[in-house]
Amino acid sequence: MLRQFSLIIGVGIIMFTGCQNQKTVSSASKTKQTLTVTPKLATHLRADSNNLTTDSVILSFTVANHSDTMQRFCKWETPFEPFLGKYMEIIDVQGNEAEFTGPMAKRMMPPPEESYIQVSPHDSVSTVFNLAKNYSIKPGKYTVKYTGGGISGLKPDNEIKIVVLGK
Repeated sequence: MLRQFSLIIGVGIIMFTGCQNQKTVSSASKTKQTLTVTPKLATHLRADSNNLTTDSVILSFTVANHSDTMQRFCKWETPFEPFLGKYMEIIDVQGNEAEFTGPMAKRMMPPPEESYIQVSPHDSVSTVFNLAKNYSIKPGKYTVKYTGGGISGLKPDNEIKIVVLGK
């Protein structure tokens, strides 16, 4: 009898604990959804010239804040840290991706405060970079798109078509 009573108590405790864990997970999900609100930052990629060569593919990257409040983003995996990491997708007309030749970095998480760039309300920040420094670019037609996003939190808003000439 004591054994049956212990078994019933044990099963009850397990069920009660399971219900408690389920509520905790549910509460955590609601909290996570609240915290992952997308900032009101938009990205824009463009070519600064029509004279692009295999060693000089100069592009500009702009992050605009369309909100009424200060916003910020991590510069990791963006052209604001131009020679570190793969954050662009470069596809030729045959569907081949340009080879990434630049350095990759392992990062300490969370990013330190100096890794963030602030953008004032209704303002923007821009940078210019040479895509040919980190990618093997051959003469041809390409579609280029920003793909960083992970750590930076930025989303790609456009892609551009470029024509790269020989040297």
